[in-house]
Amino acid sequence: MPDLTITETALSNGQVRYELGRANWATRSVPDIRRPGSTVPLAGDRGIDVLILGDGYLNAAEFRAELTNWLAAFYALDVYTTFAGAIRVRALYTPSTARASSARTSYYGCNVNGDGTGIVKTGGWWSAGDDAGRRFRQRLWDAVGTFGDANLRFYPAEVQLGPTAGTADDLRGIYRNLVVSMLIRSAASGNVSGMTNQVRREPPDQARQVRVAYGANSIHELSHALGLLADEYIDGRGTRSDRTNPSPLTVFNVSNLSYQDTADSVPWLHLAPTGHFARVGAGRDPSPVVGWLWIGGARQIGAWHAEYQCLMNGTHDNFAYTQMASQDPTANPDGTYTEEHGAGLRDTRHFCAWCTEVMVIRLLEKTDQFASPGDTGDPGRRWYQRWVDEWRENYYALFDVERKIREAEARYALMRPGAGGEALWTSDLYSVPRAFPASPAGPVPPLADDETLLLMQP
Repeated sequence: MPDLTITETALSNGQVRYELGRANWATRSVPDIRRPGSTVPLAGDRGIDVLILGDGYLNAAEFRAELTNWLAAFYALDVYTTFAGAIRVRALYTPSTARASSARTSYYGCNVNGDGTGIVKTGGWWSAGDDAGRRFRQRLWDAVGTFGDANLRFYPAEVQLGPTAGTADDLRGIYRNLVVSMLIRSAASGNVSGMTNQVRREPPDQARQVRVAYGANSIHELSHALGLLADEYIDGRGTRSDRTNPSPLTVFNVSNLSYQDTADSVPWLHLAPTGHFARVGAGRDPSPVVGWLWIGGARQIGAWHAEYQCLMNGTHDNFAYTQMASQDPTANPDGTYTEEHGAGLRDTRHFCAWCTEVMVIRLLEKTDQFASPGDTGDPGRRWYQRWVDEWRENYYALFDVERKIREAEARYALMRPGAGGEALWTSDLYSVPRAFPASPAGPVPPLADDETLLLMQP
């Protein structure tokens, strides 16, 4: 069991510094992907720092209460428990004289919407050149500075990312081993609805930026910041993505989403029922659904993720069972949908199977586990190939992936999300990948159902 102890040290001016779960990371180490079951010690500049700050908290007791919730939610995820030795978690309380609000009179001045329920996501207030923008950045970086030894390694400008699907194009100049989690208390909410973005330093280091996770659902937001994972919910019914998958795949640009649905382009098909852990449902038995293409990745059309539920999913405009309003319980009685009243598909205790793998790749990359003598050319591409060719099997053993997939299939088999109690496996929210032609002139075969596809496997 992970250590959930929180220790504190009083500083001047009412500030309090905290160490969260210190026993987990006191001896810095990372799982040895080359030899599952072993660990590798980490040098000080290879560990990952998570710093938690609080805006709008009037006393230390209410901030510490939120830290307790944060820590329990963090270690509910097996990725973070397994990599606990690599992730140092600390926090700083600084008293505010006012709650966070649109007036921006709290200590950091995070911009909260008029009803006090959510962070303002537009307008670029975090990067603005006005007094409030500069004060926000200065106080954020002053807070980071109170720790003294925060890991400030960053991605160099020359890192080779290749074409991206919106995942890695923000990496250059980003701190590689440091993220900030900003908890925000308003008059209406103990921790407002959040977002994730980059915040640059003030001169003379404006080229450097840190990824900041704001507000509620803090481990979801942290996973954006730390793992570059994307949202899997639908935010706008009828919207279409214009993105394509990165090619070639690298450890820097691999995403938890796919923007293409052909069998040669979806990166997680080794987890599908026809993949490494083959499984089938026959007759009236539930068909397996983990690892197929589930609609949604901000857009409804042209974006897919790997499972029905995941920490990276949410509500917004999700469908519960089908895109046909007459059969979907998220629709209104008249067949219309109400914006932002979608199905809640976030699982706070589980990443989906593919998000887990992507997060492990990210954590191994940040702690320099991929690097080998003689790496030249495009290391990100070489490292991803090393993952596929050499380390993925070890990852299966380290995380007991087969057992977890079967447990997920069992959970999904019990779900009846349709308006009439229809089983999840009969949903049209997922599909199998489309076949791709053997040559540019060849026809595209018709889409088969998943049981037929399984029978076609050699």
